[in-house]
Amino acid sequence: MTAPASQIQWYLAREGQQYGPLSDAELAKFIELGHLQPNDLLWREGFPDWRPALVLFPQRQAPAKRPRPNFGDEPAFQRPPAENAMVAERTRPAQSARGEPANDRPPRSIGGKLRKGVVALILIGGLCASLWLAYPHRARLLEFATSLPTLALGSAVDRKSLESPPLAGLKGDAKAIDTAMQTAAVWRLVKREFPDWYTQRLKEIEGLAASGKDDAAIGQHLARALVTLRRQQVDNALSAQMPNLRRIAAAFLDNVVQLRKYSTEACYTFISQGESSPVIVGLLQGSPNVVSLQTQMVAIVEAIGDGRRTPRVYQPPRQTDYDLLAVDLGKLGWTKADLQLFSDERALAKAPPDKVCQLVHDWFAAQLAISDSDVQQRLLVDSLRPVVAG
Repeated sequence: MTAPASQIQWYLAREGQQYGPLSDAELAKFIELGHLQPNDLLWREGFPDWRPALVLFPQRQAPAKRPRPNFGDEPAFQRPPAENAMVAERTRPAQSARGEPANDRPPRSIGGKLRKGVVALILIGGLCASLWLAYPHRARLLEFATSLPTLALGSAVDRKSLESPPLAGLKGDAKAIDTAMQTAAVWRLVKREFPDWYTQRLKEIEGLAASGKDDAAIGQHLARALVTLRRQQVDNALSAQMPNLRRIAAAFLDNVVQLRKYSTEACYTFISQGESSPVIVGLLQGSPNVVSLQTQMVAIVEAIGDGRRTPRVYQPPRQTDYDLLAVDLGKLGWTKADLQLFSDERALAKAPPDKVCQLVHDWFAAQLAISDSDVQQRLLVDSLRPVVAG
């Protein structure tokens, strides 16, 4: 007998590991948010064995042309400089995820970690309309968000590697430089995804070090090279699954928050120049901001790799999406003048740096707090292009 829909418990298998249980509603939201991966397997009471997730829940993609957004009676929106330069215990499966006998046992539970991960993503992904009010709890939510393969950064990433300054200690020959760089999370991923590019950078840094260039100059050179690589890979990054894109947006927003505390200049140049800003290069060579800054860099490289392997096509934002966003921005205190300022590239370029930081902060906070996942998806994909490009 199959349990009622309200009592159905799902288990998910990925890379030989099993997770769950999830209720029917939680699985539905998990799928809606785009967390289901092509090789996932699912099982619930009534299934004789594990079934491919994509057979049970086929993915649909629909490419379309991008409209030009317009905030009501406001002039056609133009990207500002900030965007030009975020199973039950009574039942059992017939076989394990690896195809081995299940020994008459149900899939093993991991103490509700998947459930916690989904709940955290619901918060992070914007299914709670008051997310931005709970933003002081971002560290705990981000920790949940990285607890599963669905959300976790690449296998090359751990806390220690995120704490390692990626632009410091780059001296000596290529071997010594490689050893130093491989202590940092972002360079482990870059070496995996772009080995030829990485090898060429080692040669360049070796030459710069041999010519007597200091850490600041070498760090600046490497940061600019990474930004250039990302600009070339923007389309791949924006073809990644939505959890990866939300992670970029959440990390970017976190950096805006943290850098505003450090200095207005750091926040403003981070928005306008990305990691190639001399101020940000200095922070990436050793500061409390290394973890948050490198988390964003890693998230972008992860998204590029995901999009290269399994590209997805997302619908562009609709005018109604921007109308909804304008309403939410109003709840954050935006006035008609703010909308006009954010829509006028030249005016925004002349605005006080702290004002720009506040507007960019609200722009991403509002999108991450949108309760309609489809609207959020369309807006974020469009808004993240300049973030990925650095």
